[in-house]
Formats: sequence, structure tokens, C-alpha cells
Amino acid sequence: MESPRPASPPLSQWRQVMARLSLLPPWATPLALGGTALWLALTLKALLALTAPAQVGLHVETVAHPEKAIDLAYSFFTAHWLLLAKCLAPALALALLRARQGALVLPLLLVSSWLFLWWLAGDLNQNLERALHDPLGMLSSPLAYYTKLGLIGFLMLSFPLLLGLYFRSSLLDRYLLRCFAVPFLLCAGGIAGIMITMDLLNNANDFVAAKFGLGSILLFYLAQLPQILVTITEAALLLATLYALGRMSRYNELISMMSSGRSVARILAPLLLFAAWASLAIIALNYQLAPQADRTKEDMLKDTGRRSATRDSTGVEFNVPYRNREDRRNWLIFRLPYDLSERNSMNEVWVMQQDEQGDPKTMIVAKRAAWNPALRSWTFYQAAVMDFAPDLKLKSLRFEERLPILEPWRETPGSILSDRLNPDYLGVPELLSYLHTNASLPPRSLAKYEAALHWRFALPCRCFLLVLLAAPLGIISSRRGLLGGVTTAVGLFILLFFCSAVLLKAGEGLYLPPAAGAWLVNALFLAFGLTALWMRSNNRSLPSWNPLRWFRPHA
Repeated sequence: MESPRPASPPLSQWRQVMARLSLLPPWATPLALGGTALWLALTLKALLALTAPAQVGLHVETVAHPEKAIDLAYSFFTAHWLLLAKCLAPALALALLRARQGALVLPLLLVSSWLFLWWLAGDLNQNLERALHDPLGMLSSPLAYYTKLGLIGFLMLSFPLLLGLYFRSSLLDRYLLRCFAVPFLLCAGGIAGIMITMDLLNNANDFVAAKFGLGSILLFYLAQLPQILVTITEAALLLATLYALGRMSRYNELISMMSSGRSVARILAPLLLFAAWASLAIIALNYQLAPQADRTKEDMLKDTGRRSATRDSTGVEFNVPYRNREDRRNWLIFRLPYDLSERNSMNEVWVMQQDEQGDPKTMIVAKRAAWNPALRSWTFYQAAVMDFAPDLKLKSLRFEERLPILEPWRETPGSILSDRLNPDYLGVPELLSYLHTNASLPPRSLAKYEAALHWRFALPCRCFLLVLLAAPLGIISSRRGLLGGVTTAVGLFILLFFCSAVLLKAGEGLYLPPAAGAWLVNALFLAFGLTALWMRSNNRSLPSWNPLRWFRPHA
């Protein structure tokens, strides 16, 4: 007589809900096909509406102004790309409810691809022309701009790749990653929350004076998200690595993994791989998005009174003087934006031409000035032109609605702004353009820009270095060892931060080559991390950092 089978343990409420959701009918594919057909029908209807006889005036305007045709095409794409998301939302929701483990990769890949194409269209519409013809008159760097597109594409499309690698990894690797992921997310969220709270308390009066609502404040901090992530990721990685490995060592889980035949390097491989991905992700953010976010924040909080009076003061320099000693011209521009365009131009421009004795010869006072990066020429609008006699008396005064400068002037908006460009607020494309344009300047003037360029890549690499340093220190064999490993790791983090700041300033001052100032600390700590990992892999104890124990006699 067969013995009765033991009753299976009751499922938890969450598992019961997930089991019932998995039994939903497989309607995701028909819903996706139906949503795509609906989207195509609505898009075709909108295209036919644009060709109607009532839109003749719109066609004539777009032919006369090609830039308006580009804006119209982009607005049409944006509206109907969002319409595609609405049409496919039911199918996606049903697919996510029924999908399990590896089946989640395809829906996530589709969503990531959709978001990347949406972002790519917007960025090309706004920045492609600027990448080919710099609005400030500097030498453009299209390759740097295309590299930015590739980095952001990697960042958006890497999430389904990571998810696929996770489900294809072994059971031990997945357990290690789960032990690491929870403290990492908690540390990142906690540090980010503390930073935002402190910044909110510090700038609360500015928000009230500028009449910022809750939505505006949320958008403000959402725009600062790239810079926040660049700042907090390395600390979150360090703390999460120490906690996860220390906890697993305390419960002898790492010893069990080693007893199964895995080396220390193989056990730590998932963490090191995630750290390498984090470094690449931070490079994508620090390439241009984080410096722009930092500059936007400083501009928005620079002057509360002026911001409330002029709502478009973000990315603008006011009262900019400039002197061209070679051609004896003096400039004073009341408003000079970084992102020059027809809609965002220079206002209240004064230009005084001097003679060889330094006396005023001609003065132009214009309501607005425009710089053509393709023709490299200046045009003044609503300008008053004053000519002076040798005795400094006004000889003639005339008004011009449009005054083009036919002779080539050396001045460009970039050269006028060159003394005010802060390298901390410039991305890699802007830094390369500045260095190529001002290559004739003395090395001391370019050192801080070269150091900032190298720092854009050296800073993200510290994410990998910190995990490489913390991993051997987190593997301990006693409670006393845990405290020592944590203390050593935190001390090394402080030392890394301090040395990086000192050597970076040394590179900016040309006491060191700018590249050495940005990368030297990384190279030293990489060597130390590899040495510590080798010693831990060969079951050798790490040297003590307590100087009182260095002189004790060995037994």
C-alpha cells in the first residue's frame, strides 16, 4: 500500500496572485496586432488631413521656411509616437502580467527601443544642426555628438541585456546579485533622498520667491537626476558591496561557495560585471547630461529676482564685456545665451570701433544681434550707427532696421564667452570644441579644460575601482574582521576622494599633466585592488592598517 504523499506547503498570497495571473488567456499578440493596425489607420488619416486643400497655406509656409517643415515633421512624429504607446499599452500590460523570468526580456526590450527612438528623434531635431555648426562659432565636433547618441543608446538598451544575463546565470550568481541589489537600491535611494531634501530646504525660499509649484519642483529635481546619479553611485556601490559580502561571510555562505570549487574571482565576477556596467552607465550620464543639469541648476538659482522677471534666463550670461585688441573693437552685450538661435538671440548689443589712437570711430547700438555659423558673419537689427569725428564730436547718426557686416570679423560668440565658460558645466562635445578652437592659447589657459575632459571619463571609472577594492575587504572570517574590512574600505574611499581632488587641481594648475591629474589616482587604486583580490584569491591575509601592529614581533 502506497504511503500518502506529503502535502505541499500552502502558497503565499503573493504567489497565489501571480499563479492566477499566469492563467490569463494569451491575448497579448492579438491585442498588439490590433493596436498596431489602429495606430496605422489613425496615422494615415492624419497624413491625409495634411494634404487637404485647406492646408495649402501651411505647405507654402513650410516651403518658404524649411526649418518650420522640420518642426512640423517632428511634432507630427512626437504626437503619433505617443499614440503608438497608447495603442500598444493593453498588449504590453497583459504580456507583463503573464510573462515570467526570461519572457520579460522581450517586452522590456520593446519598451527600451521605443523610448530610445523617441529620445533619439528629439535630440536629433534639437542638437544635430548645433553639432554640425556650433552656434557659438567654435569648431564643431560631430563625432563627439554621435558618440553621445551611442552611449545613451547603450544605457537605454542595456537593461533588457542585463535582465537576460541575470536569468541565464547560475543559481549562485543570481543569489549573490539579489543579496547585493537590495542594499544597493536602498543606499542609492536613501542618499538621493537625503541630497534632495537638503537641497530643497536650502532653496525653499528661492522656490517660494519664484512661485514654483509642486509640479515645477518635481521637474526641477527630475532634470537634476543625471547629476545626482553621478554623485551617489560610487558610494552606494561601496556600501552595498561591503554589506552583501559581509553578511554572506558572517553566515559562512562564501565559504560554502569556495568549498564547491569556485575561486574568489569567480564568486565576485557578477559584482565586477555589474560595476563595469555601472561605470559605462555613469560615463553616458557624465558625458553631457550631468554637466548640463548642473549648469541649469546654477543658472536657475543664480538670481531669484531676475529669474522671476525673466523666465528664460536659464543658460544665459548678462552684461558680457569683450575687447578685441587686434582689431580695436569693444563689445558690451546685455544678454548672451549659450544656445544661440533665431528665437534665443543676443539682445542690447553695443560695439565701439576705435582708431589707432584709441578714440571712438564708430559705434553700433543694436536691439538684437545674430551670428550665422555657416557664413561666419554678424547681422545687427534695429541698430543705431554713430560716426565720430577726430575731435570726438558726433559726425553722423543713422538708423538701420537690418545691418549686415560685410567684412569678416574675428569675433564669435564663443570667443566673447571664452572667459566665462566654466569647464564644470561643459560636456565632452563642448570641451572638445573649446580645445580645438582655442588651441593657440597658452597651455596654462587650457589646462583646466583638458583636466575636465579627462575627468568626464576618470570619475565614472571609480565605480568599478570601489567594487574592486571593497570586494576583497568584504570577505571576512570573523566579526572582528568585518569591522576591520569596513573601516579599511571607508578609509580608502575617503583617501580616494581626497587624492582625486588634490591631483585634479594640480593638473588644472599644470603642476602635473592634466591627464595625469585625472587618472593617476585611478591607476594607483587599480593596482591596489588587483593586489588585494590576488591575495584574497590565494588565501593570504591582507596587511594590517594599524601602525601599532607593524612593529610587533612575529611568533
